[in-house]
Amino acid sequence: MQNLINTLLVAVDFTEKSNNAVKMAVHIAARHEARVILFHNITNHNIIDRTGKQVIGSETIDEIYKKTEHALKELELSLKSQYPALDFKTIIKHSGLVPGINHAVDYEAVDLVICGSSGQQNLAQLFLGSLSYQILTEVDCSVLLVPEKCSKYAFDKILVPVRVLEDLTDKIELSVAIAKRNKGIISLLGISNEDDILKIRDAYQRAKTNLAIRSQEYDSQFLLTRDKATQISKFSQEDNADIIILNYKDEDSWKSFFLENFFKQIINHTDIPLLFLKNNRVKIKSNLTDNAAFDITLPCPG
Repeated sequence: MQNLINTLLVAVDFTEKSNNAVKMAVHIAARHEARVILFHNITNHNIIDRTGKQVIGSETIDEIYKKTEHALKELELSLKSQYPALDFKTIIKHSGLVPGINHAVDYEAVDLVICGSSGQQNLAQLFLGSLSYQILTEVDCSVLLVPEKCSKYAFDKILVPVRVLEDLTDKIELSVAIAKRNKGIISLLGISNEDDILKIRDAYQRAKTNLAIRSQEYDSQFLLTRDKATQISKFSQEDNADIIILNYKDEDSWKSFFLENFFKQIINHTDIPLLFLKNNRVKIKSNLTDNAAFDITLPCPG
C-alpha cells in the first residue's frame, strides 16, 4: 500500500507543547518509516530608514542562532539515539514562521506539518490568531495539531467525519493508510443538515463502499443536525477517538465561530489530535508578510 506520509515537519520551540508534538512526530514517523524535519524560526526585528530595511540587534540574533543550532542538534542526537532507524534533519529559518515552513514544505516535499497546541488564547491572539491557528490556515500542506495534554501516540480509533465532498477520496485514502499503520479502526461519521442530506448521504455510502473494498475495519453512523461542529466534538468523546481527520474545507467553514465552537470544544477541552487534510495541488495564499509586526514565531531556547 502507498505510504502517504513520507516526510514530517514538526515546529519546535522547546516548550512542553512543542516537546509533545515532537514525541507524536517520531511515533508517526516510526510507523510510516518517514523522515522527520525539526524546524525552528528566529524572528529578525527590522527598522526602515532612508537606506532601506535594517536588522536590529544583529549580534544578538547571531547569538540566538548559535544557541538554537546547538539546542536543535542536541535534540536531534537524543532522538537518533532513541530511534536509530529514523532519518532526522534540522532547519532554522529567520524569514518569518509561515514563509519559512512553506519554503521547507516545497523544498523538502513535506507531507504533514505537526505543531503543538495549548488551546490557550490571549487578547492579542484573539485578534491576530494563535501560532497553531496561523500554521493551520497558512501552510501549504496537511497539518496535525497536537494538544499539549495528549498522551496517546497511537491511533487505534480514527474518526473520519463526512460533511464536505471536496477531496473526500483523498481523505479516505489517508485515513486507511493511517489505520493500516496503527492497526486501527475507522469510525465513519456521516453528518448533514436537511439541506444537503441527499448528497452527503450518497458520499457517506460511497465512503463505506471504499472502505469495504480496501478490507478496512470500520464502524459507521449518520447524524442529521445543523450543529455539526458540536456533534462531531461530542461524538469524538463518546467514541473514544484518538484522532480526528478533517478536510480543510471543514475548518474553513468553521472559521467564523472558531472561538466559540469547534476549536474551543476540541482543542481547549479535549486531548484529541486534529489532522486537517489539505490538497497539496492548491496553494493557500498567505496573509502574512516576512517579519510581520506581531511576533507569532517560536521563541529561542534557554
